[in-house]
Amino acid sequence: MERQGARCGFALAFWMLWLVNPAWADLEICNDTYDSQSVAIGYKLDGGWVSEGWWQLEPEACVSPILGPLKFRFYYYLAQGDGWKFDHDRVSFCTQADVFTIRGDGGCEQRGYDRSYFAKIDVGKGAAGYTQLVGEHSTLSSKGAESETAQPAEGVWGIPYRGEAIFHGCTSLFQRAKRTCFFVGGGRKFNVLEDGRTSEEIFEVIDLLAPGDPVRLEGDWAGRFDTTVDVVLRHLETRPANAEDLILKRLQGNWYSVKDANDQFKVFGSGRQNSYDGSLTSMEYLSVMRYCGEFDSEGPYLYTWDSQGGTGLCYVVKELTDNDLVLNYLPRGTELRYRKLGP
Repeated sequence: MERQGARCGFALAFWMLWLVNPAWADLEICNDTYDSQSVAIGYKLDGGWVSEGWWQLEPEACVSPILGPLKFRFYYYLAQGDGWKFDHDRVSFCTQADVFTIRGDGGCEQRGYDRSYFAKIDVGKGAAGYTQLVGEHSTLSSKGAESETAQPAEGVWGIPYRGEAIFHGCTSLFQRAKRTCFFVGGGRKFNVLEDGRTSEEIFEVIDLLAPGDPVRLEGDWAGRFDTTVDVVLRHLETRPANAEDLILKRLQGNWYSVKDANDQFKVFGSGRQNSYDGSLTSMEYLSVMRYCGEFDSEGPYLYTWDSQGGTGLCYVVKELTDNDLVLNYLPRGTELRYRKLGP
């Protein structure tokens, strides 16, 4: 637990530095895990692809493999650490065991190199600089759950899916399953039903989760209803908190409007319960994202949607401290100011 807290602290420090001074002009990669990591990158140069490595990063260390204003929206990276699993995007580049700079991403084996899979870095449109945290794509290989019994093939129950989410909780109120567990991420609520399709081993891991824990999901979309998706899981694992998760964590608690103190809400996990003058009103789900619909250049964004399937709303998280929250409602840009209530 102390290690997990330290890793989250590293990530929060990097993210808060970005909020205070976002005007740097490099691609920076920071090691927010508690082990050494070897890092390589892939990028476009003179119309072709180049892969380069390795940089050895100790915990809390950063490196800027691309200096100066960023010319492209997408870059790629690979991180390798003893006992860590890297969650790549199946984008391949050439690598080798020694320090390397390799031009071209094809014919790796024929040229005497290894072929390795990298993860995508989306720096956003027109970004001058960007910080990528290693932990966003790295998990301890000893963590996670996958049934040791035979699992159904990918796509048996619906559309194959892999993604990241936040654990919200479980309930036994719904009659169509022994219980239903909820995960929220990317503007959707994922329902996992204990109805025999998802293995008991995975539900044993769910039992160890606390609301707000970040996870990776792998399974099939068995049904979709607006912003709600039924998922049959084949694999579930915890993951390090990323920058968006840490913002959501700081939003936890009770807030009131500076303009009208009767207008209040409480954030718990990935939910927001709204109230006015002490009476409960709407219940919403929340996702903190790097984009929101057609908006992708002012983030981070807070996306909210009514638990009963109402219209989703986009906000820019303009300012967030321990006591103050400033949101810009899109597309109008209306500024909304809130203050945190006491414990």
